[in-house]
Amino acid sequence: MNKKLLQRVIPMTLSLLLLLPAAGVIEAGAAQPAVRQTWEFAQGAQDWGYVGKWAYKGKPAVQYDKSVGKGAIRVDVDFSPTADKDWSEVKLGDAAVTKEKPMALKGYNRLSYDLYYQPAQLSKGTLKTKVYMKDEGGHEVQSFLEIERAGAVDAGDGLKKVHVSVPFDPADIQASLLNLSLVGSSTDYKGPLYVDNICLDFDDGYVVRTVWPVKQEKVKEKALKIPSVVQLTDPAAIDNAAKLYAYMKAMADTDYVLYGHMNDLLMHAGPGDSDTYGLVRDYPAVMPIDAMTLAGSNTEYQNHEPAPGALPAVTGKAAIQRAVELSVRAHRKGAIVSLSAHMPNFAQVAEKGKTADGYDYSGFTSVVTAGDVVRRVMPGGDLNEVFTGYLDKIADYGLALQKQGIPVLFRPYHENNGSWFWWGAAHCSASEFKNLFRYTEEYLRDVRGVHNFLYVYSPNGPFVDEDDYMTRYPGDAFVDIPGFDMYQEKPQKKDGWMDSFSQNMDIVQSFAEHHNKLTTVPEAGILCGKDTLGRTGAQRKDWFLEALDVLSRHKKSYFSTWSNFNADVFDQPYMVDKKRGHEMADGFTRFYNDPRSVFAGQMIDYTKWKVSGAPVQKAYAYILTPSSNSRVCEPAEIRAKAAGTYKEIRFALRGAKGELVAELPAQNVSPGIYQAAITKDLLNRIGQTVGTVEVLQDGRPADRLKVFFNMPFVKAPAEEVDTFESYYGDNEMLKGAYSTNCGPGCSIMPALTVKPDERQGEGHGLDFHYKLVKGGWAGVIKSMGADWSSYDAVQFWLKPDGRGQRFLIQINTDGEDFEVNLTDLAGTTAPQLVTIPFSRFQGKNGGQFNPAHIQHVAFYCNTIGEDPVDSHFYIDNVKAVNSAR
Repeated sequence: MNKKLLQRVIPMTLSLLLLLPAAGVIEAGAAQPAVRQTWEFAQGAQDWGYVGKWAYKGKPAVQYDKSVGKGAIRVDVDFSPTADKDWSEVKLGDAAVTKEKPMALKGYNRLSYDLYYQPAQLSKGTLKTKVYMKDEGGHEVQSFLEIERAGAVDAGDGLKKVHVSVPFDPADIQASLLNLSLVGSSTDYKGPLYVDNICLDFDDGYVVRTVWPVKQEKVKEKALKIPSVVQLTDPAAIDNAAKLYAYMKAMADTDYVLYGHMNDLLMHAGPGDSDTYGLVRDYPAVMPIDAMTLAGSNTEYQNHEPAPGALPAVTGKAAIQRAVELSVRAHRKGAIVSLSAHMPNFAQVAEKGKTADGYDYSGFTSVVTAGDVVRRVMPGGDLNEVFTGYLDKIADYGLALQKQGIPVLFRPYHENNGSWFWWGAAHCSASEFKNLFRYTEEYLRDVRGVHNFLYVYSPNGPFVDEDDYMTRYPGDAFVDIPGFDMYQEKPQKKDGWMDSFSQNMDIVQSFAEHHNKLTTVPEAGILCGKDTLGRTGAQRKDWFLEALDVLSRHKKSYFSTWSNFNADVFDQPYMVDKKRGHEMADGFTRFYNDPRSVFAGQMIDYTKWKVSGAPVQKAYAYILTPSSNSRVCEPAEIRAKAAGTYKEIRFALRGAKGELVAELPAQNVSPGIYQAAITKDLLNRIGQTVGTVEVLQDGRPADRLKVFFNMPFVKAPAEEVDTFESYYGDNEMLKGAYSTNCGPGCSIMPALTVKPDERQGEGHGLDFHYKLVKGGWAGVIKSMGADWSSYDAVQFWLKPDGRGQRFLIQINTDGEDFEVNLTDLAGTTAPQLVTIPFSRFQGKNGGQFNPAHIQHVAFYCNTIGEDPVDSHFYIDNVKAVNSAR
């Protein structure tokens, strides 16, 4: 979820539903609106008319038109001169709302209207809308959203009609201004827009349920094929860990699907101790919590209110005890216990200093990606003590449960192929990540004696193929359950996400079968609002049942949704009383009533089974240094770690075609640690090439990684992002320098190009080869760590493709993404030098652009339109400049 990881806030509040069908003016000071305020325009425009614009060229014609509906306000717009802008605004206002005759807003929280438009004119971009109100004291109420056209209906004469509903925060003010804006966003729409049936009312979004849960029977044990022996990464795993694995494997071989919900007993949006129980009178079959709870943080995100009845924060040993109690309670209800780990940025932890109580690990800093954290937390790094202190908290939690025979699904470093966490692809090499995962497991298992963990690996979907999936896979000796996370953003009634979901399951299931593993989906769900499910507007109210149809066809043991933090930030439907709840409550109940879904009450006691565990590998080895995609140009040491039962460790160096250059005996320098020297003679023999280093355990390749032999890195000036000349024409080296990020069904394939019309001047340029589906996106990210305080702009050469897709440049400073929309250029094909002042970059969270801390530079392309796109941009010579020069 990749996008769900930032703060998630939707401005709505809980209150009573009042939608009485009447019209009139609300008296000042009313506690709740007695009636709706409506403007139907059957007899004219009343007092509505044009009141201004922002970033719009010219002046639109606004008039009353009785030919549409029973009468409407017609606004003739031309957004083509501002088609390169995200926001071009035309404002309508009610002249009857004035300082002398204000409107009482107390109790209202929604303004809705019908919009008629010409779909033939909306070939690119989209339409948005904004509501703005204020009083004489300067108190403002405003809200905006993108107009969803999926539900539009034909209205005749080439028009379509869509109902637009804009929620806003309730405010007890006397509004002296009431404006409604029509906004063009990266669109060249030219033609009439009609506004009708404006309505100001109150809506809490909740509905009366019509489907009730039917108590489900327990899983039929006779239908399960129970393995007597299972292979685990921990040779000393407790019996119940082996039995749990056997149970999950047996369930995966049926059409049963275990359902999980994050923080189900810790946080909730509705009344009671569990939103799941409030809906279906049962608890989830899998109940994860996050390791942040061990540090005294009950929520993974800052700056929002806790859920109603959420447990108060505690710290120190009490926090660990709280987590243990939650997990014991979940286990006693029949659920599987799981622990995710949004680990803090340990560089920031170290900056806070150490006290008598140890380090302060509280707060959500996983998304702070600066500090080269992965390298520094490993043995020999300056943050290793801080890191192991946090692992000790996890170990204390695990050992407390181990004493009670309770196994735990432990899922560290999730979504590692993205770049939104400090352990992500843009912030460490593949081998550095693998060694981080391996070290974590070895510390917990071998140093602290935690033997009740089953280790879950979950990168973020989608994937191109199995090779793509295993790019950062730590190895069979370290992963019990490979899985993946995947979210659907703004589901529409007809889209291809479920197909993409199924395709990714096929990839991961095939991988798991090839590696004799059990697989799962630790995170899946819907992102409708600002990275959350959304109070209203669900287009697919049976989404959970649809997902069950897909999941049950695959060998997935369970899938889980994320946490319900409060009534506005949640990932699972919930009830607010016995009869009313979220608009997807009925759909979720149908999901529960389906015999294929399994909740805690349907679980069987797997602990009585006779199952034994066997080590997945009797021996393993992996390379510590060099790192993958590193440059070996001078004599260096190869170091590897080995464990288990074996006789000999050797190293092999291979050339670009896999030919063996040398096989080296390894010296055992400390327990489990082996090394050998890459000499100058070996470097001369292998030459300048992309080669591989292998560690051989009893002659068997146990680990291998790519390195660049005799290809020195030329340090670029601070202002330079990339000239694409330092990769020796090798695409593997290029891919090692960039991470990629894309939506479901999309892909990005960066490559070097030498064609004269695809680069600036001589040498190489970047071929930004992207494939998009409807609603998709794809991009490349270059990690920086640069100080650009001496510059005021970024510059690059660009050859667009003329396809008119939404093209963005993104710069991350201080952990926040800042973007500029270049869609206007994407509609052209002429090569050009693009210079963008830093002042144009807008932060996703409203922060301040800080050129002194440039963390990454990225290029993204997002779909505009309905059709899939397979095309190329060409980019060259990206750097910071002073625009005045």
